[in-house]
Amino acid sequence: MQNFYENKSVFITGGSGFLGRVIIEQILRKADVKCIYMLIRSKRGISSTDRIKKIFSGPLFEKVRQLKPHAHTLIAPIHGDCTQPNLGISTEDRNTLTANVDVIIHCAATIRFNEPLYNALVVNVGAIKHLLEIAKLMSHLMTFVHVSTAFSNCNLPHIEEKFYPENVGISAHKTLALAEQLGPELTNNLSAHLLRDFPNTYTFTKALAEELILNEAAALPICVFRPAIITSTYAEPIPGWVDNYAGAMGSLMAVAQGMLRVLYLQSNNPALLVPVDFCANAILACGYTTAQQESTEKEKSEPKIYNFVPDEKNIITWGALADSAVHYARKYPISNTFWYPFAVKINSLELEYIFSLFLHTIPAYLNDMLLALRGEKKIMVRMYQKLQQNGEVLNFFKMNKWTHNTTNTKALWKSLTPEDQLNFNFNMPDIVWKEYYKTLALGIRRYLAMENDDTMPKAIKRTKIFQWAHQSILVFIITGLSLFLFMVTAYCLENRYFKPYNLISLKV
Repeated sequence: MQNFYENKSVFITGGSGFLGRVIIEQILRKADVKCIYMLIRSKRGISSTDRIKKIFSGPLFEKVRQLKPHAHTLIAPIHGDCTQPNLGISTEDRNTLTANVDVIIHCAATIRFNEPLYNALVVNVGAIKHLLEIAKLMSHLMTFVHVSTAFSNCNLPHIEEKFYPENVGISAHKTLALAEQLGPELTNNLSAHLLRDFPNTYTFTKALAEELILNEAAALPICVFRPAIITSTYAEPIPGWVDNYAGAMGSLMAVAQGMLRVLYLQSNNPALLVPVDFCANAILACGYTTAQQESTEKEKSEPKIYNFVPDEKNIITWGALADSAVHYARKYPISNTFWYPFAVKINSLELEYIFSLFLHTIPAYLNDMLLALRGEKKIMVRMYQKLQQNGEVLNFFKMNKWTHNTTNTKALWKSLTPEDQLNFNFNMPDIVWKEYYKTLALGIRRYLAMENDDTMPKAIKRTKIFQWAHQSILVFIITGLSLFLFMVTAYCLENRYFKPYNLISLKV
């Protein structure tokens, strides 16, 4: 694999995102590529060039900076935007890409589950449509990896490594044409009709993108990579690295902060988590294998699909993940926790509402009242509302169960040499989940809470104070409830059972 990527020009979309950054780091550190063309736009007044410099200065690229101090010069910005026609790429940059690119890795997407349908169509379907058009003009293209999701067909209980064009009910071309004709407002109003039994716009548009690839990319050396819920790094280049609150990481962070205390989930259902460094390595392996197959196979077949999920013999459950999150939140606490970390696991929406009322909503309003009395800005109610919204979009994935065929992914792993397996590890059966629990917790502390290990003693002291307060409140509540029940029982016995038989009355 290292020899394959040597002196190659790679074009990556979504390179500034969580997965994209790790892919770029792995390429720079492990292979001597010629150039990485990175689609990127100016953002919040920061130029694309400055954004790349900032990305490269982060902790993720520390090893690269040590091993290859000038590696950042290999990254060439391609100014563009996935929301624009032809990706917003200039004619000059387009000519550069078509003349030089050997490898395409497309991982740009909007991953917001509740993104308005029109926006999701533009980014998740329109962008791949334009990229396929550009790819067909590339004279040296050897391989193209499209990053989809293991949930692109989540309205099915079992998902094979194949295309399901009949599952979306409408073609990508028709949907894009409809959106263009109707505009944002009317398109969004049709969401329920178009999505049918898809739970959100993210999974629906990812399924549409796959349908587009099946029908439009027959002449290209392309494959589809379907990762499950992407989480922090397992080992490379540093354990536990994460840079966003998306998906499960946001919930784990909220548990660590002592904010999220009620978890709506099916405890025994598998949590389909995959470390981001394993995903990056698997993507590079997909690109390598696709190029090899393109050069050896005489007849062109359908693009291969690689489902990437935990091994069926080495799973992690949502219940075990929740328990470990609480355990390590107490063992390696964050300095600015809101309360002693604990979690009540609920599999009923009605009970979840009741528990959330007492453990989330009421404490939030009381906290905001105290902040207002001190003349400070009220924030807790708003934070809990946002936390609730984020939790609701994940409910579908925490309450349902899927099985995935991974024949292609397993064959991909076995096809690699022992050296490649060592350098580009993505073998899910080898993951030790108990160790990864700790890695997740420390990663949240270091890279999301931005705390170094020197703050640990202070954080532990604060957590112990919260623990004492938490346990005191529990004792008070249990004592009060016990006394109340005793009084009610005594009253009932006195008035219904004791009087007729002239038994000793109970006076409370």
